[in-house]
Amino acid sequence: MYLVTFRLDPGEYDDEFHQLNDAIQAVAEETDGYRGKRTWNHPENDEVLVVYYWESLDALESFGADPDHERAKQRWTEWYDAYEVTITEVVETYGSGFGDDASPPA
Repeated sequence: MYLVTFRLDPGEYDDEFHQLNDAIQAVAEETDGYRGKRTWNHPENDEVLVVYYWESLDALESFGADPDHERAKQRWTEWYDAYEVTITEVVETYGSGFGDDASPPA
């Protein structure tokens, strides 16, 4: 499994941002190998973490090649005051006490 963590400091969102964001989410959901996402908001500032779950690097690369996604990557600096993307390969997970929350979203 691969996790893509998108850490951002939101800037100003316009109508084009929201339309493109919705289109990109729809593409992700239609991509074989997409497992879902989770979003966290920092309680003391505007920082947001969004973690996307992918079954394989091939699935992630297929999504990344989408034209809407490519267009959004060119515009990130217009919509975010700061951002960072980290792609991580998950080798193992373990633990207890989180019930269904321990599993990636379906």
